[in-house]
Amino acid sequence: MYGKMHSACLYGIEGVMIGVEIDLANGLPQTNIIGLPDSAIREAVERVRAAVKNCGYRYPQQRITINLAPADLRKEGSAFDLAIALGILITSGQLIMPSANEVLFIGELALDGSLRPVSGVLPMVEAARKNGFKAVLLPEGNAAEAALISGINVYA
Repeated sequence: MYGKMHSACLYGIEGVMIGVEIDLANGLPQTNIIGLPDSAIREAVERVRAAVKNCGYRYPQQRITINLAPADLRKEGSAFDLAIALGILITSGQLIMPSANEVLFIGELALDGSLRPVSGVLPMVEAARKNGFKAVLLPEGNAAEAALISGINVYA
């Protein structure tokens, strides 16, 4: 099964849209993140696994491949955690979110499933608005900064 969420990262001082693609397949249970992730993103696997479990959901016992596109751009930080977790839950059929393709997801997950603020939200939200996104879902600690961008709904 295939799913796609949207997140963002910083490239210099500019926000860049990143597609978070999820593929669930039969096979030995393992999770791989591809698309030039740094070590904080590779560690997202364990943060997401614990957060999903501690929020009462089931982490799929399948082969999970997560692609951060475009693959030729180096990605850094923990801002992809929320998009990865929601992508896994939606792709595995545990959540239904009809308008997910219109929402930007930014946030670092704690092991209990709560969200932690991330840096660089202002240019990420601006990039989302320029790319036609209608809303952004992010940690409460980033809401005031994100609200400085008009023309996009901010959900903390």
